[in-house]
Amino acid sequence: MSEWGVPSVQAVVKVGDTVSDIREGRNADVCSLGVLEGNSVMGMTQAAYETLSAEKKQAAFDRARQMFIEAGADDVLLNIEQLPAWIQANN
Repeated sequence: MSEWGVPSVQAVVKVGDTVSDIREGRNADVCSLGVLEGNSVMGMTQAAYETLSAEKKQAAFDRARQMFIEAGADDVLLNIEQLPAWIQANN
């Protein structure tokens, strides 16, 4: 909070599933998180994703994680359900 009780930009977290989302957050100088499940970085439909073996899913997640990190992500979550715990742990 700022001295006037207004939330500070340092309290903002940009969460997204694209490299553009991460870059937007970095350009706004706010914490940026990538989300792996359902992200567009992997370039496949949900149906195609569901046909992958566990090993191929992990490889796809690893590639997407690396792309988010290279774009400047502060962290990468498996799914959006992890966000509340991430906020609590990083507050």
